[in-house]
Amino acid sequence: MSGWPNGPDACRRVSLGLAILAAAGCAIDPAKLNSLSDLEVCRGYAVYSAWVISNSRADQYRREIERRHLLTPQEWALVEQKRIEKGMSRCALYASWGVPVSEEAVEGEKEEIRHVYHSGWLMSPGAVYTKNGKVEAWAY
Repeated sequence: MSGWPNGPDACRRVSLGLAILAAAGCAIDPAKLNSLSDLEVCRGYAVYSAWVISNSRADQYRREIERRHLLTPQEWALVEQKRIEKGMSRCALYASWGVPVSEEAVEGEKEEIRHVYHSGWLMSPGAVYTKNGKVEAWAY
């Protein structure tokens, strides 16, 4: 005897349970979203756009980015391809590549930040450099 339910009724219950799990936490409170900083909204978009289960939170973050005019149409095109380009905003960098593993100010440069991303388990980490909120360079 198996502990797993079987039959048509059990299948419906399992399907309903999965639907509830997928819907749980799908929406974020608009007041909370409105209270986030611009960079937090871009980081949130990156996190939720990577979710396989549901895109509803990613959609909410995208609408908030659009409402605030944080990305240009050219930056959105790069974000959708998970690409970066010199001159794109730090917000677009986060939306495209996600939250970096670490960030630190470049020595002697308060407005220049080194963002470290892991390229993969066999590759060394890559770094993206932003200055005054814009991508300046990157290296692997």
